Amino acid sequence: MNFKLAILALIVFGFACSPQKKEEKSKEEAFDKAEAEVNEQIKEVIAEMPAPSEIPFLLMETGAEFSPSLLHDIKMASKYTTKNEKALNLGAYATDVAYLSAYSKSQKALTYVAELKPIADQLALSNAFNPKMIERFEKNLSSTDSLAAIINEAVENADDHLKKTDRPKVSAMLLAGSFIEGLYIATALIENYPDDVLPDDAKTLILIPLVDVVLKQEEPVIDLIALLKSVPSDEKTKALIADLEQLKEEYKKLDVKKLMEEGRGDLLLKDEALDALTNTTGKIRDHITG
Repeated sequence: MNFKLAILALIVFGFACSPQKKEEKSKEEAFDKAEAEVNEQIKEVIAEMPAPSEIPFLLMETGAEFSPSLLHDIKMASKYTTKNEKALNLGAYATDVAYLSAYSKSQKALTYVAELKPIADQLALSNAFNPKMIERFEKNLSSTDSLAAIINEAVENADDHLKKTDRPKVSAMLLAGSFIEGLYIATALIENYPDDVLPDDAKTLILIPLVDVVLKQEEPVIDLIALLKSVPSDEKTKALIADLEQLKEEYKKLDVKKLMEEGRGDLLLKDEALDALTNTTGKIRDHITG
């Protein structure tokens, strides 16, 4: 190596190993590590979110009657134009399919599934809600468990595809729509339960398990807020987070632990905080579907 090349090599080597370069490399590694940790946390949050069928099947198991008026009108599916609207309502409709399936309303559920395909296509999710999935659904109309598994799998596949194609916000909106629809159905069933059908004691026996279903959704609300805060933000996302923060505060006002320890779960039915939680959930659902 001649003298000039040797000097050049030393300069390059010295620059590459300079404190400035080391500091930049260190910052880059720290950023990559932080990004990996955030992505891992997001995966954990998504894994903890209830599947579309979870709340509907819990409601069915309480003995609560099916209420068709609580379904999101499938005729509105074509009115949504933005990706946010489509993803939120695709999630909501998926939970409605699960609600119909849980109560053996199989033909109606199949109608919903068929109508979901155009929204899925517009979101480039044809692989999740494809003709083969619809065919499987049709072949299993007599099995509520199979129908639940199929719709859960479709949403899971959609979420997986969205993550692989780097569309985390659409994925978050899909999960948010699904969760809010389930919570809305649960709270509305409690609020609208008829007063004149059963004696108060018998009514309380039915409603307490329903309230328990609602109470179990406090952690998913917190998880959903964290998920939405982790994705790119816009006005729709910010508004949804603000609504969910209010819902989180309504949950805090319910003194659940103390009442349950005292065996006074029936008092929750008269708690103003439960009414506020129900109203807030209804408001969020209106913002999603309106």
